Amino acid sequence: MSAAPARCGTGTAVLADGGEIAHFHSERQADLYLGRPAIERLREELGHSTALRLVPGSGWVSVVLGGARDADLVVTLASVALRAQTDRVAGADAGVCNLDHISIIPAGHRA
Repeated sequence: MSAAPARCGTGTAVLADGGEIAHFHSERQADLYLGRPAIERLREELGHSTALRLVPGSGWVSVVLGGARDADLVVTLASVALRAQTDRVAGADAGVCNLDHISIIPAGHRA
């Protein structure tokens, strides 16, 4: 595994076998590429987390990082992302991440 600039142009990516499996847009948002099949398979379990954001049709999930449990979730999902990278057809594109498709409200923000 290695680090590189995120393909979307915002943040730092984690690469495995040359493919982007995760990246951090900020200290409060991580995107992980799980692939659509894994998201569909895990949809019910993923729906239990208030830290996750799913975008219809995307193979990426976004995690809003607000505490230690959210960091643990990123580590757990990283294993799914590694598997998705292994299963991804050589040269297949992971598609567009969830940047600009979700909104993260800054900590301490008051409406």
